[in-house]
Amino acid sequence: MSTTALSTYNNNKQNELNTIAQFIGFWPIMDVYYITMHFRKFAINILTKFHKDWMKTVTSTINILTKFHKDWMKTVTSTINSLTKFHEDWMKTATSIINILTKFHKDWMKTVPSTVYTNKLLTDTHTHTTDAGHHTVT
Repeated sequence: MSTTALSTYNNNKQNELNTIAQFIGFWPIMDVYYITMHFRKFAINILTKFHKDWMKTVTSTINILTKFHKDWMKTVTSTINSLTKFHEDWMKTATSIINILTKFHKDWMKTVPSTVYTNKLLTDTHTHTTDAGHHTVT
């Protein structure tokens, strides 16, 4: 039914009701009927508008939260990747330091006994003790 046909139908119905109301003498009742009908249309329009506005707000809020979540996930992922790379680099450095210290320790373990043994040999064979307790090299 087109808008014009619907409007004509409503006007015809309204005219019929007015004629009946005049004949019976129920003008006050018909006024309440029309007020109620218009209030209901008004209330439905207000609620529909409220619902549309509310849906826009909810959709906007959901979009904002979704964007926040995506940005937050990018940040967390980036932080985790940075920490993982830092940990890997730190482990390489720590391993290098341990290798250097181990090599130093192995070399030191060879050098110290050799030096001690050499010093003992030199001290025993090439020095004489004087009466004052001083060592002299011959």
